Amino acid sequence: MESSAINMIVIDDIRDVVDGIVNGIEWDEYGITIAGACLNGEEGLELALRERPDIIITDIRMPKMDGLTMTRAIVDKLPFCKIILISGYSDFEYAQEAIRLGAFDFVTKPFSLEDITDTVQKARNAVLETKRQQSNIREMERRVKESLPVLRQEFFNLLIRHKANESKISDRWDFLQIGLDRSRFVVMVLEIDRFQEISKDWPVNEIELLRFTLQNILEETIHAYTKGVVFRDSDGRFVIIYNEYEADSHAALAERCCEHLATYAKYTVSVGVGNRAETTDELPVSYQQAVTAMSYHFYTGGNGVVCYSDVIEDKQQLPKYPADRVQDIAFALQSGNRERTLEILEEVYEELIHFQPRPQPRYLALLLHGFANMLVRVLLEKLSYEDIGPLEELLQEMETSSGGSVHDIYELLKQICEHGCTIVEERSASQAHLVIERAIAYIKQHLSAELTVAHCASQVHLSGSYFANLFKKVTGMSFNQYVTATRMEKAKEMLLQNKQIQEIASALGYEERRYFSDVFKKVTGMTPSEFRQSAGLAE
Repeated sequence: MESSAINMIVIDDIRDVVDGIVNGIEWDEYGITIAGACLNGEEGLELALRERPDIIITDIRMPKMDGLTMTRAIVDKLPFCKIILISGYSDFEYAQEAIRLGAFDFVTKPFSLEDITDTVQKARNAVLETKRQQSNIREMERRVKESLPVLRQEFFNLLIRHKANESKISDRWDFLQIGLDRSRFVVMVLEIDRFQEISKDWPVNEIELLRFTLQNILEETIHAYTKGVVFRDSDGRFVIIYNEYEADSHAALAERCCEHLATYAKYTVSVGVGNRAETTDELPVSYQQAVTAMSYHFYTGGNGVVCYSDVIEDKQQLPKYPADRVQDIAFALQSGNRERTLEILEEVYEELIHFQPRPQPRYLALLLHGFANMLVRVLLEKLSYEDIGPLEELLQEMETSSGGSVHDIYELLKQICEHGCTIVEERSASQAHLVIERAIAYIKQHLSAELTVAHCASQVHLSGSYFANLFKKVTGMSFNQYVTATRMEKAKEMLLQNKQIQEIASALGYEERRYFSDVFKKVTGMTPSEFRQSAGLAE
């Protein structure tokens, strides 16, 4: 807050007048300090310029320099100083002229100390009001100065998005104290790699500290070579606009920014560089070019520089949706054939990413997202909606992720395929067990019948070869081995019940007793009679 102390000097060629004004009033009680006094105009001007008082009381007629001349000089040097003139009635016109020149007021002779006090009090109030206004102005200037970085950022955010009128932005450019020439610009867009992923659990102050640190490094890097401004475009993205300092230097300066951020902040970034903008009205075009160039890090995964001049956009021949491979991968996926599914997926992926010239990333991303949806739709034909719940989550992750690369999408596609094959295998295994369990139940109930692969396969509505393979996969033995083993276990049970061997053979589908006995011995190492004897039973 401004001090309320007011300094005043008194100038008059009559000493008694000076002494009366200086010593005849308790100026401290009015918040006024006498800074000095003198007896002529020349000394008075020197005193005023040296002490720079808030109030001057001076006679209008003095030797060496009159009050009118002194007023002219003081008003010029000390515009906020309040000058009170002492004049006689004959000097009234001079006093009025002094008022027109900038004097505050005048007191006519003869005057009383009360007249002087009242006039000085008015001058003091005027000084305090002026100081208050000056303080407000300085505070406003301070706030404007502090706001300049934000105001510059808002200004440049408009310039890179809307075409500017050169003549209309000149004053604004000067007011914001933008230290750039208004021609030959280069626009760079820089994004922290995987910013959303690495900062999702950070508190606000850490994010702010990171952005402040990176901006400082970028500003120091740019200013080492040319004039430039750095401002934020979004949470993890910066825009850099600088004056081109030499031809073909765009990529080199961008590479230095990458190097310095990696060295001093330990973060990698993706940078896109637009073509040169000759004037401010071309900045939106250069900015969009930089954004487009940066989007091509979709292919690289980031940590580098892409210049728009290296990107071919016009009349691109775009890769087509791999419809001819859909049937192949659908069959492999629905069969749970993991190896073949991933093989076809890799073939499609390699074909798309090596397509030349490289299509715009947003097109390839849409194409791959469509391919992912197709994979899930194919699985839905085989599985229940509950089965593919985790795959829906992978699809959502793919669609909502920002800043991901084509490799990231490929990895998500692989996860969909691998997870899909796993579910198909699990469901198939479960269904296979149910089918074989039904076949085994049938076998156990019909041990006396002629049990063949073809016959049992027809009971569970499968082809003979598929049934035979599935039976061995589930039980670990061939169909005939299982039937024989099951019959021999039943034979042991019947032998222990003292059933006749011929009866047992007939019950288990063997027409000849001798053949049954041979099979029994081959499986158990004993004849039926020996088995019964080993169990302590008599023939």
